[in-house]
Amino acid sequence: MKRYIKSITATLSILLLAFSCSEKLDLQPISDIGSEEFYQDADDINLAVVGIYNSMYGVLDKEFVVTELRSDNTYMSPRNSETANVPYRQVDRFVLTSQNIYVEDYWRACYQTISLANNVITQIGVVADPDLANRYEAEARFFRAHAYFNLVRLWGGVFIVNQPVSGQEAHGIDRSTEDQVYDFLISDLEFASEYLPDQVDGTELGRLTKWAAKTELGKAYLTIGGSDNIQNAIQELSDVVYTSPFDYLPSYDDVFDTGNEYNNEILFAVRYQSGSVGLGAPFANYFSPLQSDNYVVMGSGDELNVPATSMSNSYSLGDTRKDVSMADYWEGFQGQINEFRYVKKYNSDFVTVDDAGNDWPVIRFTDAMLLLAEAINEESGPTSEAIELLNKVHERAGLTAYTSTEVNTYFDFKLALELERKLEFAFENQRWFDLLRTGRAVTVMNEHFATEDQYNDPNRPQFNTDPIQEYQLLLPIPQYEIDLNPSVAQNIGY
Repeated sequence: MKRYIKSITATLSILLLAFSCSEKLDLQPISDIGSEEFYQDADDINLAVVGIYNSMYGVLDKEFVVTELRSDNTYMSPRNSETANVPYRQVDRFVLTSQNIYVEDYWRACYQTISLANNVITQIGVVADPDLANRYEAEARFFRAHAYFNLVRLWGGVFIVNQPVSGQEAHGIDRSTEDQVYDFLISDLEFASEYLPDQVDGTELGRLTKWAAKTELGKAYLTIGGSDNIQNAIQELSDVVYTSPFDYLPSYDDVFDTGNEYNNEILFAVRYQSGSVGLGAPFANYFSPLQSDNYVVMGSGDELNVPATSMSNSYSLGDTRKDVSMADYWEGFQGQINEFRYVKKYNSDFVTVDDAGNDWPVIRFTDAMLLLAEAINEESGPTSEAIELLNKVHERAGLTAYTSTEVNTYFDFKLALELERKLEFAFENQRWFDLLRTGRAVTVMNEHFATEDQYNDPNRPQFNTDPIQEYQLLLPIPQYEIDLNPSVAQNIGY
């Protein structure tokens, strides 16, 4: 899959550059010719589908900013000056405005993915083989749903666009309600769950299977909540956990080994490849310590996403996930110890800055396991099945299993599961969405701001952070959208 993406980079650039021609929402990826003329057969559609996969690079480039950096897992480096990387710090401290460039970048990247997906879906009729047509449409629908799932959780009601539209037509589109967005993305995920293949291999390794769609569908149902949706979540997630060909690996370290990528625990990951071929990942440099020269990764680091003190302290002694995910210090010249925490989950050997080869896991099998445990607890409390699912993940990390007396109430189990997910998916952009789904975001984040040193330094009061309010759980609609169409409602508080 990595080589396949590389081979079409030149063609994709034609598609992707055209986004700059759109007046609003980046809804039209082909500017000079109509999509009905560009897409002629199945090969063209396949090329367009791979272009959607390629668009995930732009999405992930800023996803950690609007998710992980907003959670209690990490913060913006306190070693940066007050005037350095201001947009990152605004997000970190919940003092951002509608003009924050990285929030806008993420919004645009999601709608870019949606636009590419819409072109595939509306032109799928050129594929003569109905099975192949259904598969390509299912891939496009998954990515469109994935983008909307993130958009609705971050912004609330957003613009639903299900076909290519011109910039002028986009001016007439208004925000849909959250319920409407969820209905829309659920329909897409149901289609993807039905028509994506059971397995892929060979040159197609890295393309979607129905098990990724089912896991995302189960998470969406769980996020919406309510008795019927919880039951739907249990059904979808049980199917993944008990009938799919995927499983969790015996070792957490093996999941992230660059020599073992797209292993049997990975349901979907964004693939990267080092070697100066244009497919390298920047996250090792984004997250590594400032002024670390080449001692941590090639080219030092930017320290944009630093593990919080509480994050480091959350790991129990013997938890094997910590050494895979983060470090509390790094060794410099002649073994000098520099006590600055950093994310190491995406570090590997590479020779060019921003060119790591680590894939970014988006959906893992253990996600389905813990989501199923959460859904069961929501419906029936901590049953033996839910506890067993939690313990399989917990014990894999080298820890002693929970006893039934330790997690014998709904809330005890909920908190144990919350911690397990925090550590299992550390720095994978899951934590913020978990806190939103469980209704714990305000409580957890206000404790984070009250206890982390960097927000309470008397020598740097400009970085102090007030308790957040409920409205701040949503991001502001980018200002350029409102400037283009003043009738669009801004989120409350902005």
